[in-house]
Amino acid sequence: MGTAPEIWNVIMGVMVKVIPRTFWLNPTFSQGLATFSEPMVKLTDKFVGETHAIRVDVRGESGAEAKALQTHRSFRECVGQSCAEFVLMLLKRHASDNDTMSTGVYLPEQLFREDAKRKEMLARLTSTPGTTGYTIQDNAQIKTSLFES
Repeated sequence: MGTAPEIWNVIMGVMVKVIPRTFWLNPTFSQGLATFSEPMVKLTDKFVGETHAIRVDVRGESGAEAKALQTHRSFRECVGQSCAEFVLMLLKRHASDNDTMSTGVYLPEQLFREDAKRKEMLARLTSTPGTTGYTIQDNAQIKTSLFES
């Protein structure tokens, strides 16, 4: 699985190998890359349609690893739905009696440190309309689902 057409996967793979990690952590670099590539992506989408996949690999300080891959028919819809799911989850937590969060800006890894909360959010994110498949691998346990388009 990957982003269509395959050339985008090849280009991204080469870039990840060649460009130092410190560059990827720099918001200015990432924004510049997005701005540069947007016209090419829009042009390609007109010919092949829009398909999106995202893969996230995480390694903890203990050496534990987790990987997730989600494919979706539309990047724009996926981003919007994902943002909405985060807001809904925050509203749900805020309305609960045991909410101890103070107001502020939080990273997802801060909000979903607890296993139960993380699993609930992953279930919501991988079932948004338009999702065509997902794989989650957590320390050798693999869960895969492919949906009909």
